[in-house]
Amino acid sequence: MSLMKLITKTLPFILVRILMYALFGLVSFVVLGIMVGIGFLVVKLFNGAGFAFVLIMIGTIGGIFGILRFFERYVLYMVKMGHIAVIVELLRTGEIPKGKGMIAYGKDTVVQNFGAANVAFVIDKMVHAAVRQIQRWIMRVGNFFSFVPGAQRIIGIINAIMSVSLNYVDEAIMSYIFLQKSKQANETVWKSASDGVVLYAQSWKGVLKTATGAVIFIYLFNIAMFVVFVLPLLFVSNLIASGNEGIGFFLGMIAFAGAGVLTTMLKRGFIDPVVMIAMIRTYQVGIKDQEPKIDLQQKLLGVSNRFKRLFNRSKEEEAKAGLDQPPVAEG
Repeated sequence: MSLMKLITKTLPFILVRILMYALFGLVSFVVLGIMVGIGFLVVKLFNGAGFAFVLIMIGTIGGIFGILRFFERYVLYMVKMGHIAVIVELLRTGEIPKGKGMIAYGKDTVVQNFGAANVAFVIDKMVHAAVRQIQRWIMRVGNFFSFVPGAQRIIGIINAIMSVSLNYVDEAIMSYIFLQKSKQANETVWKSASDGVVLYAQSWKGVLKTATGAVIFIYLFNIAMFVVFVLPLLFVSNLIASGNEGIGFFLGMIAFAGAGVLTTMLKRGFIDPVVMIAMIRTYQVGIKDQEPKIDLQQKLLGVSNRFKRLFNRSKEEEAKAGLDQPPVAEG
């Protein structure tokens, strides 16, 4: 199934994300306005308290993004995982089972496979940490060619791309769990996650190609949207400030901060799920008919202690399920 078909068929998940981020962005914008107003009053009451205003703004923006992480962790996580489950089913069969809505099917699939969102979240974080270490190892291997003129700059660019793509690669690997469960593979979700990491290491070049296009698009999108948002906000702030002496700086600050928040919300709500779909599709195509290579698995166990933890946890869960195999001793 093409990328565009996957996007259009899973549009309900994207719309849910857009609406929830739009609501969060609206609330954030109101909070920013209130805090800027408080900062303005502080400066008016205490002359020369501009530093206090800067601290208020930094604290407000930091608080907004801290709450955003909490929002994504506890509110949107199941939506994202359900989206991944539906993408995998569409790639595998071209449709979801009849008689159930897409979002309901995605939610039920997550619950059936993981039992609870916390289990999925823990596996996701372990996969994320393992892939980060493996990517660093891959880049260290690339450093052997640093003697080639210009190679160091190229390696640096690739490293930056892989760092950004990490936000989507772990979700692609999580899709392997749903794939294995849909094929009724007799293995735990931990085993599937461990094998999924190995398969990523086998097919990282294909993922990198998609990641390169995605990173370029994300940067261009962020720049374009920030300009689109900040110019009218600055125009409005200048109109208001023209009749209110001394307020121009504060309105300018809220214009820049507001444009940043709006750009982030639009990127998280629309661009992130689209990039996620592209990364999952590339990963699933890249690993089709492949099996995890044991020699590569052993190499990864030697270079990533985070992967070793994931691998050992998979063996522990297999032992509980009656498939007892000894874990690897951690160094």
